Amino acid sequence: MRAFLTALLLCAAFTTAADDSPRPYGSLFRAVAGERLEREHGIAVMGFGHVTLSEANHDIPASRMPQGRARNTQPQSGVAQDEGLNLQHVGLIVCKGDACPPGRIAAPTRNLLSRIGPLPGPRGDQVKVDWALSALVGEDGVFWKTKGFDDWSWNADDAHRLAFTQWYLDLYLPIGGGTTVLLGSWHNPLAAEIGYTFTPPNYFASRSYAFAVGPAKNVGALIETRLPLAPAFGLASAFFGITGDWNALDFGSGSGGPTFMFGARWRSPDMRTWLDLETIYGNGEDDFGDVRVKNGIPRPRGGGSQYLALSSTDAYLDRFVGYVTLNHAVSERLDLVAEGVYGFQEGGDLAPLPFAITQDASFYGLNVGFRYRLLPGLYTGARVEAFVDEEAANVLWGGVGAGGGAVYAATLNVSWEALPWVIVRPELKYDAYDGDGHLFAPDRNGIAQHDSQLLGVMNFEFRF
Repeated sequence: MRAFLTALLLCAAFTTAADDSPRPYGSLFRAVAGERLEREHGIAVMGFGHVTLSEANHDIPASRMPQGRARNTQPQSGVAQDEGLNLQHVGLIVCKGDACPPGRIAAPTRNLLSRIGPLPGPRGDQVKVDWALSALVGEDGVFWKTKGFDDWSWNADDAHRLAFTQWYLDLYLPIGGGTTVLLGSWHNPLAAEIGYTFTPPNYFASRSYAFAVGPAKNVGALIETRLPLAPAFGLASAFFGITGDWNALDFGSGSGGPTFMFGARWRSPDMRTWLDLETIYGNGEDDFGDVRVKNGIPRPRGGGSQYLALSSTDAYLDRFVGYVTLNHAVSERLDLVAEGVYGFQEGGDLAPLPFAITQDASFYGLNVGFRYRLLPGLYTGARVEAFVDEEAANVLWGGVGAGGGAVYAATLNVSWEALPWVIVRPELKYDAYDGDGHLFAPDRNGIAQHDSQLLGVMNFEFRF
């Protein structure tokens, strides 16, 4: 851990940073193919990558780990990988217009962005059809796969897997105050940390517990419309979505049925305060991802939800998750964020695996954090969390031998934009668990051994 502490101090003490180009994304493609495609048609080809060096304070003997791997940082800390140097992912986005990540190629041209919310400006009078395709390869691939689409069995044993993370149409319609329609497969808009890898919005290398308990992506339709609010009261929008199961292409088995999203967003007149209410509701019965077992070791193929609830009669088992997120820019240098989450999964009557949910389970939490600009290109941030999973409903809890309980976490990091295309983020994260059993550092049989964990991370984000 001494190396990570030293890195934190060095980055915090660094007094100069390179000027950040406004367009590092897409720079490689523009250098090779020129700017005509982007300039004349609004189509961009953007690359990104994350390489992470991590170390935890708990070691696991190599003889007890799959494939002889010596240690594991454990996904409860938001970095699900072995210790050492890891390729989290390298990916590519091909996108058009406002379907591209906002502000990375050009300024938005709409007064409403899908999954982001309302922006200042009048309603446009033209129908706009934008789109995006994205894919990545790396250790994170298993978490961004879609059940029934790219959860192939042939690469379930691979450490680095391919995932087609998004493919969608993003339409803008001059209806009401402005309306957007998202059709296809897209990163979920719930929680403060939308699924994009870019910084911002994800200031930290590790994920929050609130992010980890929701879906990563959905396949379906999401409609958002700007509400008629007087300018003195700010900007507002509301959205409604119909999708398949969590991280899945279909509506599940048995009683099936679609999943629904509801929510609203509000922005202050000066755009310094953002308030989001986001909910998702549907059937949680039998939508767990498929698992390939080889040499007695289960390997998830990807997709599906984190909650395994089964009914012998294919009964509809309610599942709900809701988020309230508040962001406030205190000044040009200081941003604050607070997020609350509550979820519920109805229990089933079958338990083929030890982490199957056989009684109604609730989970809820709160996290608050800040990001402060020390110097141009140099930021520091901190986040504290409390999260409760009363019945160990999430497979990441029940699947490692822990019972219900609470976890408390604190994260501290520095973000240094060393070059226009490189961000260096050293980070320390401490997690403590209070409940039945243990939560951290499981052995090969999945039995956790500890109640706390200190994790050091050195994350490198590449933009090209």
